[in-house]
Amino acid sequence: MRARNKRGQGAQLRDEIVDAALELLEDGTPQNVTLRGIARQAGISAPSIYPHFPDLDSILLAVAQRAFTILEQELGAPEDADPVERLRAVCAAYLAFAERRPQQYRVMFGAVWDAGQALERAPGLAEELAVLGMGAFEIFRRTLADCVAEGRSASADPFGDATALWVGLHGLAQLRVAAPLFPWPPELRDSVIERMALLR
Repeated sequence: MRARNKRGQGAQLRDEIVDAALELLEDGTPQNVTLRGIARQAGISAPSIYPHFPDLDSILLAVAQRAFTILEQELGAPEDADPVERLRAVCAAYLAFAERRPQQYRVMFGAVWDAGQALERAPGLAEELAVLGMGAFEIFRRTLADCVAEGRSASADPFGDATALWVGLHGLAQLRVAAPLFPWPPELRDSVIERMALLR
């Protein structure tokens, strides 16, 4: 068992619980991501989780939130770069994240944890779920809007077209995992970006 945190260090234990869940996911054993499994990984008793998280859904939400925060950091591109090159860099970083962190990506997008089912079980999560991933999406939308402002995209609806771009990239990321032996064209990523972002 781990040493007990000093008084006032509850936030540290909360982070350690999320760390433990992430470690179990990164080991490729999502079936072990249970309250007991997480407690065991963190070196604490299962009841020690409850002052910080009421249930498994709230832990996995915290895992998804942390993963989206990391994604947002990795999507960043120099603001003074050419907007089209910036958009390409953002898209490349997104696909690289999905490839490098497959287990976190699965939590973020429903393969391990279903946010819709979690909402049915715990309606109180609605506010946090409503904004989950929106920071990352805003990077896509803003970068595409910059392309429009520079006359480099024909989009008349940066929100809608950024959504389509995200859907296209997500599909590509998922299919690469599902069909690794398919002869994926090397220029496919650029084709998805150009078509969905209506680049000129």
